[in-house]
Amino acid sequence: MLVTQGTSFAARLEAYGDRPAVVAEATVLGYDELARRADEVAERLGATRRLVLLEARNDLGSLVAYLGALRGGHPVLVVDGENAGHTQRLVDAYDPDVVATGDGSRCALDERRRGTAHDLHPDLALVLSTSGSTGSPKLVRLSQRNLDGNAEAIAAYLELADDDRAITSLPMHYCYGLSVINSHLAAGASLIVTDRSVVDRCFWDAFTAGGATNVAGVPYTFELLDRIGFGSMRLPTLRHVTQAGGRLAPDRVRTLAELGRRYGWRFFVMYGQTEATARMAYLPPEHALTHPD
Repeated sequence: MLVTQGTSFAARLEAYGDRPAVVAEATVLGYDELARRADEVAERLGATRRLVLLEARNDLGSLVAYLGALRGGHPVLVVDGENAGHTQRLVDAYDPDVVATGDGSRCALDERRRGTAHDLHPDLALVLSTSGSTGSPKLVRLSQRNLDGNAEAIAAYLELADDDRAITSLPMHYCYGLSVINSHLAAGASLIVTDRSVVDRCFWDAFTAGGATNVAGVPYTFELLDRIGFGSMRLPTLRHVTQAGGRLAPDRVRTLAELGRRYGWRFFVMYGQTEATARMAYLPPEHALTHPD
C-alpha cells in the first residue's frame, strides 16, 4: 500500500523500517539502512543545493547516490556511467558542481567546486536524456512532484505490494529503468540490483535466488528473451512482465499475453515519454489478447 501523498518517495524511505529494500549480490539492505546510507551522501553534498551529475550504473552505489541527492534536495543529472565520451560532453556543457560515480556498493563524489555555480529552479529534481528516437537526444527537466506522481501512478496500476521485487533488467539512466526503481520504492517493495544482461545465466540466478516477481523490457529485450527460451522457463515467483520503450508487434503482444495466462503472470504493455517522466499510458493485461494492437 502506498504512503499518503505529500512526502516524496525518497524522503519517506525510513517509513518502511527494516523491510527489505535492496538486494545487491550478497548485500541485503532494509529501508532504514538504505535511508541512512543515502543521508550520508546528502550530508557530504551539503546544505547548499548543487547540480549533481550521476554516472549511473546498475549498482548499489549509484542507487544510494541518486537517493542521497534527492533526499538532500540536490538536482541530479543521470547519465550512462559506461559512456565516458557522452558524460564528458555533458560535464563540459552543464558544468555540474559534483560528479558522482557508482562503484559497486560504494559511490565516489568528485566535488568540482564548493557550493554551486548555478541558479537552480526550486522545483528542479531530475534531469534525464531522451532516447533521441525523433531526433537528437535532448535533456528534460523534471520536478520531484513529477517523479512522485509518476511513481505512485505506476505502482497503483501495477498493484505493487510490499512483497513485490523487481530486478534491474534496464539501465538506471534510462527513464523506464529509473521508473522501475522509483515505483517500487514508492510502494515499499524491493529491488534486485544487477548489471547483468537477460541473456546472462547470472541474471537468472539472481532472479531465482532473490525471488524476483517483476521484470521489465523494451522490444529488444523480448528478442533476447526469445533467444534464450523464455517461453519454456519456469519462474514460479514471476507476477508482472512489463513492456515499453517502443511498439511491440500485435502478434508478439498476444503471444506474451497467452504465455502469461498459462504461467500465472500479467503482461502490461505501456507507453511513455521522458518528458512525462515515464510510462504514462498502459493497456490493462486482461485486454492484451483482444486488443494487442
